[in-house]
Amino acid sequence: MPGSGRRYWEERTADTRRRTYPKFRGPLAADVVVIGGGLTGATAAYVLASAGLDVVLAEADRIASGATAGGAGVILPQPAESFRRIEAASGRRVARAAWNAAEKSAVDFARALANLKTTCDLSASAVVVNASGPEEAAELRREQTARRSAGFVAPWLPEAGVEADVGTESVGALRLGGASLFDPVRAALGLAGAAAAAGARIFERSPVRRVRFTRKHADVFLAAGAIRTRAIYVATGEPGALYGQLRRHVTRQTAYGVVTHPLSAAMRRESGRRTSILTEARADRLLVRWLPEDRVLAMGAASRPVGSRLRNKSVIQRTAQLMYELSLRYPVISGLPARWAWDVPLCSTQDGLPWIGPHRNYPFHFFALAFGWHGDGLAWLAARMALRQFRQETRAEDEAFGFVRRL
Repeated sequence: MPGSGRRYWEERTADTRRRTYPKFRGPLAADVVVIGGGLTGATAAYVLASAGLDVVLAEADRIASGATAGGAGVILPQPAESFRRIEAASGRRVARAAWNAAEKSAVDFARALANLKTTCDLSASAVVVNASGPEEAAELRREQTARRSAGFVAPWLPEAGVEADVGTESVGALRLGGASLFDPVRAALGLAGAAAAAGARIFERSPVRRVRFTRKHADVFLAAGAIRTRAIYVATGEPGALYGQLRRHVTRQTAYGVVTHPLSAAMRRESGRRTSILTEARADRLLVRWLPEDRVLAMGAASRPVGSRLRNKSVIQRTAQLMYELSLRYPVISGLPARWAWDVPLCSTQDGLPWIGPHRNYPFHFFALAFGWHGDGLAWLAARMALRQFRQETRAEDEAFGFVRRL
């Protein structure tokens, strides 16, 4: 498949437009060490440095070169999983706190990006959670009832409204406001730059090898020295080798993404207004968004991770499946080829909520892991929660995202 293994957001911003940060040389000391330089880590570095903390960010490769570059570029006003599933797994109190926090975080994050004037193509949007058949519609109606009983607005969009909005067949949908579209790579680069301007020290190509802690402090070891600190913000997406004991708390999959060639005029006329984000009630849901240059971005086809030897083959097979699924929703674009096709690690939890907060086995640590499907909007929430944790100003509702709900 042409473009196989290439990521749209990564190629959209050339290396010549990226600020280069040095490799780490130590020793250093800092109030906070942020491990991971994707959107989550860059957001935390900006929030913490802007609050007056002395911040060091260590990225193993380049800023925004990992999962951020493979994301959908959406800020959603809700967690990835349904309210009913989270309520069943963790209780109504946790589900309500999570929904309230996610809605507020989506709005606040978009406002922060706008105020920073990052050139990340930020625009307001809505989310259409579509049902393409009677069983899915019945499930969505139950979801609507559960949300309303918990005090959340969940407007029902009838069949004709869905087809006019997102241009695909439907028997009804939930339509949610408060979402945004953006370029996640450019947003992360802008946040990293703003963090540096606020005093954060940022290092690229500087992987963290191990962490050691005592009752008084923690030491973060890299190839060329160590950083002494009393706070570590872990923004690596998944526990990885550094925090292997936490792997039992997460589920790892691989998701896939495609971006098409530009749509023809006829295709555009039959694709609805092309302003809302489309996702689905079904378990193997697809996410579709439209790009400024009349291209379609679709993500889905999640499956178990494969070994490195089978990775290229898997990308070709799974993204071909993704294009087929896209053509079923939009027959008018059938035959339109993919211009970019890639895979991205997907780390989530049993109940669908991320792990954001401290862990009793890791003093001085604050984790922001397992955001699952399209969790970019939670980056702002996690950064603000970390700031409260480091200032000893935590709130009761913060526990909805923490390890305490399982320990």
